[in-house]
Amino acid sequence: MKQIWAWLHKQPGLLAVVVIGIIYCTYLPSTTYVGLHHDSRGYWDFAEKYFETGRFEFLSYFNIQRGYLFPLLLSPFTQLVVEAKMLPIEMTRYLGAATAALVFGWAGPALWQAVKGGPAVSLGRRLLFAGLGFVLWRDYFNFSLTDFPALFALAASLIALLRGRGVVSAVLAGVAVAAATNMRPIYQVALPAVGLLALVPPLGRAQWWGLVRGGALVLGAAAVLLPQAYTNSIHVNVRSPWVLTTMPGQPSLFLQQLEWGLRTQKYETTVGSDYMQAGMYFMDERGKAMWEATGLTEFSTASQYVQLCLGRPWRSMGVWQRHLFNALDVQYPTPYIQEVFVPTWPLAWLNYSLIFGGLLILLLRPWQRPRASWVRPALVLLALLLPCLLALLTAIECRFLLPLHLLLSAAVAFGATPLRWWRAASARARGLVVAGYVATVVSGFSASASAQKHLYKAPRDIWHTLPLHELLPAEEAQPW
Repeated sequence: MKQIWAWLHKQPGLLAVVVIGIIYCTYLPSTTYVGLHHDSRGYWDFAEKYFETGRFEFLSYFNIQRGYLFPLLLSPFTQLVVEAKMLPIEMTRYLGAATAALVFGWAGPALWQAVKGGPAVSLGRRLLFAGLGFVLWRDYFNFSLTDFPALFALAASLIALLRGRGVVSAVLAGVAVAAATNMRPIYQVALPAVGLLALVPPLGRAQWWGLVRGGALVLGAAAVLLPQAYTNSIHVNVRSPWVLTTMPGQPSLFLQQLEWGLRTQKYETTVGSDYMQAGMYFMDERGKAMWEATGLTEFSTASQYVQLCLGRPWRSMGVWQRHLFNALDVQYPTPYIQEVFVPTWPLAWLNYSLIFGGLLILLLRPWQRPRASWVRPALVLLALLLPCLLALLTAIECRFLLPLHLLLSAAVAFGATPLRWWRAASARARGLVVAGYVATVVSGFSASASAQKHLYKAPRDIWHTLPLHELLPAEEAQPW
């Protein structure tokens, strides 16, 4: 037993994955969800299509807005559910538990250690990271959604490039980053940063070795992207390796998202009975007025959006600022809210504290390292944050900024030493930090209260259980 314990002590990642997996396998079945909803139900239905002829057929599934890979990965489990006579959500809970264990127990800590250097993250700090993730995101793992799997794939790609020195690691990195883009097309914007990271030669290697690794990255990515190109060619005669998101000749989904982003501060989804419709639109009156002043019925080109923003720069920045705050303002630990009008201030308070602590660590710690060592960390940050920046232009949801959320959690879980800092800090520094924390929390609650009052026709109060006034009848419940 001593030998086993000593070995486990040297494998904090493995032990953390096991512990976190057990916790989620215990918790998720205790939740009150009885089925899959909306996108999660859609992904499960898509996965079933691979076997709808009675045997596996790759071309049986095609959806213009969803890549092939995530439904393909789910497809064997759809057959297992039938054989075992299970409900789909019973299976997706086990898959979600495995995803949570890998993200919080291995991927997050491994990426932090690969960027920062030094010894592996301890078991205690891994469990702290997982604890923060549990409080903020726990019910997401009931459902078959791409948010966490895609981020895991992106993180795995970055880890492979940072830790590996040879061709195999670069090929695996290409497979992983292509998987991320197929599951969440917005991660395409991270590709330049990932590509540059591959081109930076590992320490001790010649400059030309970076080109070899870049070629290996492309080769690995092609293994994932070519099947998408094949299915696009067969079904809609478009030779593209990317998820198209829009049928040829139809209005662009991204351009529609730009319009919706002007009209709304935030979007959430409810499956409960205390709100009249599934979509919760938090309206942005100033952004809506900005859109209506254009006289357009829709954006036909991205340049129209750029011209609109350049003509009203301060109002545009106000829209993006509200998107940023509301995407960071986690009010519910679930993608499918069962009760809208409940007090959410405890979770909000923890989240504002986490945002303050994470930003403080990320802004102060870089100055402790030489600039030359920050080429790779800077590229990692770009790969994680560029998708978040692009998402800020759209009808924002909290999960769209998941890389930033987990980065802040990781900074607190892996980098915080509050007692050591407090003992070493001067009275002035302590006062500044306390004042900054109080200002952050007060500002957060103030901004959140303002945003929540703009919930379409049913403003809510984060402190109480009732809407501020009577709900609009369901048949009238459309914001535009």
